Amino acid sequence: MASPFRPRSGSILSKGISRRGFLWGAVAGVCLSMLPPFRHVGRAQARPMTPLFWIKDIPDLPFYDPGNVNYHVGVDSLLQGMGRQGLKWYRSQQETDLAGPSGLINPEDVALIKVNAQWKYRGCTNSDLVRGLIQRILDHPDGFEGEVVIFENGQGRGSLNCDTEGSGYPDAGVHANANDESHSFLYLVGTVFNDPRVSSYLLDPVRTSFIGNDDHSTDGYRRFENVSYPCFTTAGGRRVELREGVWQGGGYSQNLKLINIPVLKYHDTGGSEITASLKHFYGVVSMADGQSGFRHYDGLGETCGKMAVSIRTPVLNIIDAIWVSHSSLAGWPTATTLRANQILASQDPVALDYWAAKYILYPLSGNQRHLPDFPGIDAWLTGARDVINGQGGLYDSGQGIQVGEVTKDEQEMVVHTASAGPPATISLEAPPSDSVFGSGLLIDTYQPSFHFTATEIFSKFKILFSLDPLDFTDPVVRANSAGASNQWTPSIRLWKRIMALSDNHGGVRNMYWKVLGTRPGQTVVESEVRSFRIDAPLAPALLSPHDGDVLSSGVPPTVRVRCNSNVTFQLQISSAIDMRNPVRIGRSFRAGKDPNSVTDLSLPVTPRQWAAVKKRVGEGTGYLRIKAWDEINRETCSEVASFTIH
Repeated sequence: MASPFRPRSGSILSKGISRRGFLWGAVAGVCLSMLPPFRHVGRAQARPMTPLFWIKDIPDLPFYDPGNVNYHVGVDSLLQGMGRQGLKWYRSQQETDLAGPSGLINPEDVALIKVNAQWKYRGCTNSDLVRGLIQRILDHPDGFEGEVVIFENGQGRGSLNCDTEGSGYPDAGVHANANDESHSFLYLVGTVFNDPRVSSYLLDPVRTSFIGNDDHSTDGYRRFENVSYPCFTTAGGRRVELREGVWQGGGYSQNLKLINIPVLKYHDTGGSEITASLKHFYGVVSMADGQSGFRHYDGLGETCGKMAVSIRTPVLNIIDAIWVSHSSLAGWPTATTLRANQILASQDPVALDYWAAKYILYPLSGNQRHLPDFPGIDAWLTGARDVINGQGGLYDSGQGIQVGEVTKDEQEMVVHTASAGPPATISLEAPPSDSVFGSGLLIDTYQPSFHFTATEIFSKFKILFSLDPLDFTDPVVRANSAGASNQWTPSIRLWKRIMALSDNHGGVRNMYWKVLGTRPGQTVVESEVRSFRIDAPLAPALLSPHDGDVLSSGVPPTVRVRCNSNVTFQLQISSAIDMRNPVRIGRSFRAGKDPNSVTDLSLPVTPRQWAAVKKRVGEGTGYLRIKAWDEINRETCSEVASFTIH
């Protein structure tokens, strides 16, 4: 089900954004119209569907409103979509698209935004995305009086100025993951906002300082079981102790909200494999607490789960897939990155990481190790899930967290999708959908071409073939085409492979194809999906002799057959009408390669072969037929013709 997005008059998004349409829909097991309304009755219902929110087609230039240059169309469409499903951004007695009594952000909250700043270039969180989110916090309809804090623990290598060194970087300069590389996290704080309500905190200098439970003034870390968490005083004078809350001098308040914004990327081979929301929040711990060896990597899942359920649950995890580093941890060099212009969000970090790995990262990388069922990833997803659910799940109405138990079961997820930009600009032209291809197109140069049109310039195209119209994560065939060419013709060998998959040993099934186009800026756009299939094989037609013919005993006959796009033939002669124990004429005949010019074939019988036939048939009735095979070895037989010998 889908409906156009039109902000209500007077809503927080009604200005500027109403010029652009957003299309929302639901996938993965349930339609939007089937969803029950969110209900808050003190406890989460057992195993509800886990909602995820997927924003695609975010424009390369995402700031859309000249009246407020911080409004980000990807962020705004995400918050609008969440609100439609009952997950309101603002906690307020006002009821709007984005606000309600069970919302996430209070006017007086300390909102911690966890970013990746251990790296730079496209290896760190997109600061344009963070900029748009901060603006929407400050826009609280009741007036925001709290503090937004961008924070990170780079384990001694972090920089909120996006100027880290090493890791193969070409220089030590500032290179933020933003359209303007000078827009580091510190630039957001000091220049873009320049507001006492917006600050930053880098934990690297205090990661080796461990403090007691009664120390509310020293910046450092506390230990909890086999994890650790930061305690620090913000630039605005608020004492944040991550597990306990905000220290008020004699106790704690819970006006502390954590928002987790990882950049989606490759991490390593043989460790965690990828970085997404769980691995990103795990990075808050201090690796100086003595547990680093356990976490790398046998205890990765346990650590991730414990941070989420026992330290502080993020009220929202937003996976930044504006740029995806599909084969580098550092986000450099540029060839290891692609611009995908997507974000994916959920309160369930396990479901979120599963979906992001399977449906965003893997389609870009093609690396089987990036699939969520790859053992290296499945182990920590399972470990985190079991720790979280073993502690009763994440549900916390006071924090606005509606998810209870977490899941890595795709059937327990519902994904709400929206386009924040123009629709896909690639259209499939030929072959038409539901095309049927006969055996004649299996011969030599007669395989079809796949044609598509694009309304803008793409640097390259990827053509994918699948047996499932909804799942191209592991295509049975993939091919590449240069951006200058809007067609692709498979080699005969590849085409035979595709057609053999469609034939499926006689059980004909559809094949599905689509095209992915990559813009010069690395944005990936998908076409629609079309289907085709192979036709049943055609049997050869026996032209002569005719049924009932009398053949001369002294003259070996020549059998004529219409090929019908078969390429290999065998003459069989028997004394039984059911063709038991036939004489197989001594060799197989092979037709020429052009199905249009090679129509009929003559199969001469040698004198020696004819003698064997006469011995078998004698003075009775004989029977003959032609057995044939096409180019993918599908076997058929002609009709049976009777004959006598005189």
